[in-house]
Amino acid sequence: MAKVSIVKCPGYGKQEEVDAAVRNALDLIGGIERFVQPGQRALLKVNALTPKPPEAAVTTHPAFIKAMVREVKRAGGIPMIGDSSAGIIAGQAPTAQTFRATGIEQAAEESGARLVNFDISGVEPVECDGPVKVLHIARPVLEADVVISLPKLKTHSLTLFTGAVKNMFGCIPGHRKAEYHRMAPVVTEFSEVLVDILAKTKPALAVMDGITGMEGNGPSGGSRRDIGLILAGEDCVALDAVASRIIGIDPFRVLTTSIAHNRRLGVGSPESIDIVGESLENVIIRDFCLPSTAFLERMPRFLLRGVFGMLKARPEIDRHICKGCRFCVESCPMTAMKMVGNVPEIDYNKCISCLCCQELCPGKAIEMKYISPVGKVVGGIIDSNKKRQRARLSDKGEEEWKQE
Repeated sequence: MAKVSIVKCPGYGKQEEVDAAVRNALDLIGGIERFVQPGQRALLKVNALTPKPPEAAVTTHPAFIKAMVREVKRAGGIPMIGDSSAGIIAGQAPTAQTFRATGIEQAAEESGARLVNFDISGVEPVECDGPVKVLHIARPVLEADVVISLPKLKTHSLTLFTGAVKNMFGCIPGHRKAEYHRMAPVVTEFSEVLVDILAKTKPALAVMDGITGMEGNGPSGGSRRDIGLILAGEDCVALDAVASRIIGIDPFRVLTTSIAHNRRLGVGSPESIDIVGESLENVIIRDFCLPSTAFLERMPRFLLRGVFGMLKARPEIDRHICKGCRFCVESCPMTAMKMVGNVPEIDYNKCISCLCCQELCPGKAIEMKYISPVGKVVGGIIDSNKKRQRARLSDKGEEEWKQE
């Protein structure tokens, strides 16, 4: 039976509180010494998605990273911090820029950990049987003695949820991430690729930064949400299953969880997971805002097949918000975007709705819009509900709103 710990942590303001909460989460599953031995190189695979400040809740927080570095050192391990950011700027992945903007570079310097940019550290080809037949994985990941996934708890407009499993996608350096989106354009195929990467990278431990997370249209275009939790477990699939239940998602509606469970790379069934620390019932968030596409995941499959064509959505650019930075144009896996004046234009004949543009837009200028009459009605209802929720939260304290 897989074991997942849940520990409360009020915030990042006091490093000693974060350190204590991380240690408690690890101690509940046997302690860091179970996973890191003296002299071992331990790679902390952080979420460094895009150049956003830590308070945006898009990336693994530097205080959380420093706490994990201290734990690795306490076990006698040699800590390394690594990732490859998404997107392309001026022909290159913005990983170095992301490390600086997110505070990850400073966290590495202050904690004495080596910082590894996967884009410039070499790759190893690894064969597999999925949609992508040869995965190009960053060499430091394969050479590390221990790999530890440090995801951020967030929603995801394409995959519904992103956690310990999807976090390993950053082990694919630079532009190859866009290539894999192109090679696996359907979300089911792309989820298979993510599970293949999990199988080849073999993280021994996952510790999730859920102190603050993201709700709505994540993984970068949503809203920050204070959650106050840290989760830890040696089974990435089980950890994701517990985290998704906390925010109101059936674990098996998350394709990476269901696929990995079926392939016996972890467990997603509640009866196969031993939750220690805080009880699940005490930490479930009843009002967590899911992506605008989440209602599709709640539909019975037979009904979804019948109405899916009427509910097709595509990314659209808000010309009033767009700043013309070209990040989406340069990052599109299908080269389906070009600049027309100062605003990108999308060629919908090429677009595969992978949502990379929405995920990477620094100004949140791209949203999914339903294009059929039925879809527009549904989209209007979703937008109306979101506006009412935001209005209630702005007019009242959160606790008062929860009691309505």
